[in-house]
Amino acid sequence: MRFIHKKAVILLVAVLTVFLLAGTVAKGKYQFAFMEQTVITLLTPIEYVLGKLGFAIRHTSSFTRQIMTVYRDNQALKAENEGLRQKDVNTTEILAENARLRGMLDYKKTVPQFDFITAQVIARDPGTWTSIIIINRGAADGIAKDMAVVTAQGLVGNVVTVYNNAAKVQLILDPRSAVGCLVQRPESRVAGIVEGSTFNSHAPRMINIARDADVIKGDKIITSGFGGIYPKGLLVGEVMDIVNDEGGLLKYAVLKPAVDFDRLEEVLIIVQSREVQLVPSAAAPTTPGQTWSSSPVQPKGAGQ
Repeated sequence: MRFIHKKAVILLVAVLTVFLLAGTVAKGKYQFAFMEQTVITLLTPIEYVLGKLGFAIRHTSSFTRQIMTVYRDNQALKAENEGLRQKDVNTTEILAENARLRGMLDYKKTVPQFDFITAQVIARDPGTWTSIIIINRGAADGIAKDMAVVTAQGLVGNVVTVYNNAAKVQLILDPRSAVGCLVQRPESRVAGIVEGSTFNSHAPRMINIARDADVIKGDKIITSGFGGIYPKGLLVGEVMDIVNDEGGLLKYAVLKPAVDFDRLEEVLIIVQSREVQLVPSAAAPTTPGQTWSSSPVQPKGAGQ
């Protein structure tokens, strides 16, 4: 566009030069005046058109530069906004993690009889989504089979398989699990076993309860300490419903777990327990209602 504008100016100068030379060669002052008037008359429309054209070209070029500037600024603002959004997401995630870890730290202070190792949940077993989780701690960190796993809210399960830098934890939701437990209410203290349900994977059951046993909705269920795996007093859940077994003398309680297993991200492994646990006597019966040995045994490790 600038090239065309320059050519038009050169042409205009050339035409003016020719007319001025013609006026100089001509004799008489009136002839020169006539020639000057003729040049002005002929070139004024051309100058007007060229001026308008030049203005339009300059205006278009300026408008184009403004558009490009606005576009670049818009792209820069988009990038900055995306960075701020990501920073906000990271900050929110850090705050959420800090809140969870703070809760675990507060819980540790309330149970000084236990030594813990904190671990992150890094995977779930695809075939048993509600039964097995995988944590990022293993034998290299001092983790061993049968150690109890908890959160600040309550019992999670126990370690069933140990690798060098990872371990599998069986949740109390697993139908294959069995946790010795009892009703926390002082007037009751009814004992039973909590196991996972095949009918509702998120609602374990307390089984082996006599029909006339004092168990009601709202009762808190805790570990009994029998069996040598789980220390006594860990919160398991709350009774949501009582169901009588058909044609039998027993009933079972449907529990709401204390732990929200769908939101499990960090756990605590009890690696050492300084409280005395009761283990079953070698001569004790294995049927419901069995009598456990009252001889205190110091565990070798957490939950053992």
